[in-house]
Amino acid sequence: MLGCTEAGSRRGESPGRGPTSCSPCPSSPAPRRAVFPSRSIPREWRGLTAWVGGCVMSGAESRRRRLVGPCCTLVLSALLAACGATIPESGPIVEGPVVGAGSDNQVIRVIARPPTPGATPVEIVNGFLEASASYDDDYAIAREYLTAGASVGWDPGVETRIYDGAGVKVEPDGFDRVTFSAPLLGRIDGEGSYLVADAGETGRSDFRLVLDSGEWRIISVPTGLLLSRGDVERSYRTVNLYFLDPQFTTLVPDPISVPNSGSGLATTLVRRLLEGPTEWLAPAVRTAVPNGVSLAIDSVPVVNGVAEISLDPRVLTTDQSTRAAMSAQIVWTLRQVPEVTGVSITAGGVSLAVPGQPSVQSRDSWPAYDPNAMTPNTAPLALSARGVVQVEAAYSAPVAGAAGRSDQPLSTLAVALDEQRVAGFDKERVTLLEAPLIDGGAFRVRAQGAGMASASFGPDGALWWVESKGVRTISATSNTVQPVAVEGIGTGRVVGIAIARDGTRAALLIRRGPQVELNLVRIERRGDSLRLTAPRRVEARISSTVDVAWASADQLAVLGTEGAGPLEVFTVRIGAQSVRSVVAPAKSVTVAAAPVSTMLAGVSDGSVLAYDALAWQQLMTGWSPAYPG
Repeated sequence: MLGCTEAGSRRGESPGRGPTSCSPCPSSPAPRRAVFPSRSIPREWRGLTAWVGGCVMSGAESRRRRLVGPCCTLVLSALLAACGATIPESGPIVEGPVVGAGSDNQVIRVIARPPTPGATPVEIVNGFLEASASYDDDYAIAREYLTAGASVGWDPGVETRIYDGAGVKVEPDGFDRVTFSAPLLGRIDGEGSYLVADAGETGRSDFRLVLDSGEWRIISVPTGLLLSRGDVERSYRTVNLYFLDPQFTTLVPDPISVPNSGSGLATTLVRRLLEGPTEWLAPAVRTAVPNGVSLAIDSVPVVNGVAEISLDPRVLTTDQSTRAAMSAQIVWTLRQVPEVTGVSITAGGVSLAVPGQPSVQSRDSWPAYDPNAMTPNTAPLALSARGVVQVEAAYSAPVAGAAGRSDQPLSTLAVALDEQRVAGFDKERVTLLEAPLIDGGAFRVRAQGAGMASASFGPDGALWWVESKGVRTISATSNTVQPVAVEGIGTGRVVGIAIARDGTRAALLIRRGPQVELNLVRIERRGDSLRLTAPRRVEARISSTVDVAWASADQLAVLGTEGAGPLEVFTVRIGAQSVRSVVAPAKSVTVAAAPVSTMLAGVSDGSVLAYDALAWQQLMTGWSPAYPG
């Protein structure tokens, strides 16, 4: 067809200024996707292309991601035509499968380009930045841009700074210096924790170069890595290490970012798990792994689906409950490796005996430690003119006890994790009330104050809320209200709280001027005192937040706005750059979410809507929908 390549793509410039647009021609047969594993890419293509699940791309997208090479060849034309898929920007958020560590066609490879003879200092710095996205052989190609001494001193694992590729400036500063600057989006620290940058923060780095055998090379290089958001999305994956709540009953995810190397994920996960939790989470959790225990063989091979873990003999001294908890940590962590169907743990050359478990533990074992800490598909509750009711599309049945009567006094609703109690504030928001969901169960006053908001149950049955004087809590067995110190928020004021179902973390809404910012804090328990500490942002898109709920152990559902945009419901994965959103119903005031459950919105006009089949559907007349927690 006139104006089309043999692969069925339009001729002309693509956004990357390659010789084809990658868009299909009318009436052209669908282009066939090339199917050869990444490891079979010819060495001659290094520096020209990157293998992306069947697509060939150049180095760092944020700068000059050109498709290189003669497009007249049939092979490259077919590869380029295969790049026409689009990525959705909105829609329902569901947890999908983890990219397989052993599936070459799913691993995104960024293949670096070595230095070009005669390159200028700016070209050398640009090449180094692009090559930094390829971790093959300990960043071997990136090191070719450095002098021998600079290469020895450069440690890419110290930190990764993530920048917005749209605002990059790489400019000469004299004849032997180059300056890099770009809007900073976040950082991945040496432990793998993702940290969101402050709004408007700019990253700047200075490079100094020298002539080395007649070619410019970098002699002074910034610490760590500088990668664009696109580079990080291609080169890293976010995984969870699992530790335990203080009661040793529930697993707690500790998200880290690891290189998307395509192999050795099981080894990486177990090695990091044995090292213990990240610095941020450590004060709030525990581990069943004895101090100092490591892999006896520094590898976790996966043989016929079984991850074979060999630990040092100190593990044999642990009791049965410790072995059970440690096994749960290991098995849940390795469930993220798709090819793992079972786990074998040995110590000192013998199988580790674990109560109630065979020598090969199934990947689906230890459901009692489920980090989501609640039964999937639990029916939500909501307030209505008939009292507290179960939210159902066909009929909303009132609950048992005084809470299920039309004269119930609540204006907001929280549900205990065991689904045996509800709580909320009266219409004046000066009294916190609670009632059991049993026949004859009556309301009782738990606390009184001013400006009460955001009641939330912890896993131990304690109630948490916010009032004008700060954060408060009261245990299930006490009548004494306990103030909770909130550290690190400066002049900000807490206006909302949602306790994680594992009881180790909380999402806080913090008012700073006209905006309400979403922060994650850890819950520290020291004797009888409680503290909310180390606040950190978990995303950078949401300008102001209205409400928040825990969608799962590692995801938040957030009702808020982005800039001057409309009200949206955002799904934020903690510890990752993943933020997705859908437009919220008009006049939404609350959001409710839970693992493997439909997301709900409460609207000020007195209706409860569910997000289903890519749209909001009205479920019932009522307000303040809530899942347990």
